[in-house]
Amino acid sequence: MPGLMGSDYFMHTGGGSNFLCLTNNPIYDKYESGFQRTAVIHGTEYQSGSFPGFKNNIDQHNAPCAVCYVRSRGSQIMIPASNKCPSGWTREYHGYLMTSHYNHAHSSEYVCIDEDAEVVPGTHADTNGALLYVVEGDCGHGLPCKPYIHGYELTCVVCTK
Repeated sequence: MPGLMGSDYFMHTGGGSNFLCLTNNPIYDKYESGFQRTAVIHGTEYQSGSFPGFKNNIDQHNAPCAVCYVRSRGSQIMIPASNKCPSGWTREYHGYLMTSHYNHAHSSEYVCIDEDAEVVPGTHADTNGALLYVVEGDCGHGLPCKPYIHGYELTCVVCTK
């Protein structure tokens, strides 16, 4: 089921911290007209800069998402810092680990973005909202410098079984 990736604004200190896959066809029930500024959700924008790891130019585009179901494989795991699945698991996709900027007010979860990432058509603009940055290893602060290399972008893989 395709959708739009959403989360809280990158400089807000409250609100949700996870990314949601919002439907492309929202259904409203009861609502109050106008914007009450209580809890909000924004689109999620890639901030990949000139990073060459993605096959497409995704920088400054909004991120789509999909909810997938594999009937024969009921378990799913995302493995950071690897692009290979353990023996007996099936690789669904691999790419790069992304999350919010370490210096922004809003924290978020880590997500694995496919190296062949897509964008929401017509969204190439610096609109901000929720922001995704490629994660680099920062060894020396508890992350061992061997095998991790300081400043290298981390891969990831999504596997099912």
